[in-house]
Amino acid sequence: MKYGSGADDPLPFILTLTPSYVAREMQQIMPIPLQDVVDYARRNKERLRILAQLAKWEGLNTQVLE
Repeated sequence: MKYGSGADDPLPFILTLTPSYVAREMQQIMPIPLQDVVDYARRNKERLRILAQLAKWEGLNTQVLE
């Protein structure tokens, strides 16, 4: 997921969701379908935006949720 101040932001924050992170959050076992990862991201977009914002405030440009 890409977060920035606009579509042309030269330094957006990149948040990467891994299937293992989503499986753990959804209390499922691996492997999980890609569609589950997409659905999780859509359902939790506000929570993920907050996680990205907190990481950016800590000085990070990217974070991988594993």
